[in-house]
This record gives sequence, structure tokens and C-alpha cells, in this order.
Amino acid sequence: MKLNRGAIGGIPRIIDAGQCNDCYSLVKIALLLQDACAVRSISELSISFDIAWYDQKAVALLLSLLHLGVTGMRLGPTLPGFLSPRVRAMLIERFALQAIGPSAADAPAMMAGN
Repeated sequence: MKLNRGAIGGIPRIIDAGQCNDCYSLVKIALLLQDACAVRSISELSISFDIAWYDQKAVALLLSLLHLGVTGMRLGPTLPGFLSPRVRAMLIERFALQAIGPSAADAPAMMAGN
């Protein structure tokens, strides 16, 4: 990522985790931040997850994040077609799951915590 979105305490505001199997480290960091900030959920932190689902590992990552109660994730490039309409509606309603959109729109929204 070549956009400069600034840093907080020397840590870039946007960190590309690479492939989905690299997200384990980000989840561990988020859990440590959750403890350090004394919040009940990762979703209370200013963290956004933007996950490209191209294989089974990404689905496993999504299920892990849902188990942790993470809300507001972007998944894409579109929401998976293998989700039944009822499951898709529940994930959108309960977890605020949304499809990845154009980066020009998603990046500012994620920076704003949406």
C-alpha cells in the first residue's frame, strides 16, 4: 500500500497483513490491545478488517473473527455465494458484515471507523 495515512506512536494507521494466514498475528495483537485498553471486544477498538476470501483459509479466518465477536468486517470482493440468504442476512444484521467496495470509498470509511 503506497498511501500515507499517517502513524500513531510510530505505528502505521493501515497495516496490510498480507495473506489470510498472516492474520493470526493481527488477531493476537488485537487481543493484546483489547486487554491493554480494557475493552470487552476487539470491535470496540479502532480496527477494521478487510478480508479477501479466495480460499478455505479465509473462511476459517472469518469464522474465527465471528467467534471473537468482531463486527463491521468487509469481505470480498463480494459476499460469498455459498452463504444461504438466511445466513447472509444474519451475518449482515448481527455482525454488520459488508462487501468490500472501491478502495477510494472503503479506505476513508475504515479510517473513520465505519
